[in-house]
Amino acid sequence: MRLGHGQVLSKGGAEGIQCLSRIGEGLGVAIKVEDGTSRAKHAVALHLLEQLDWLTPASLEELRQHHLRPADHLRLDVLGELRFT
Repeated sequence: MRLGHGQVLSKGGAEGIQCLSRIGEGLGVAIKVEDGTSRAKHAVALHLLEQLDWLTPASLEELRQHHLRPADHLRLDVLGELRFT
């Protein structure tokens, strides 16, 4: 929400729930990821925020770095990425 500059509200919940809304527009979005994973709900939320033009490109990239990249302490061989086309 900090990166939304007071214009976007976001609330995550258990079992893959994420809700987004834009202040003053009367519009909200609820996401439910069937398997309950947070990585999938974050990817969907970021895609929607981009499509709705609710965040700046810089804010979206900062969120992608935080939510869609494996943590530095993990020793993983990353062979792909999570994204929408």
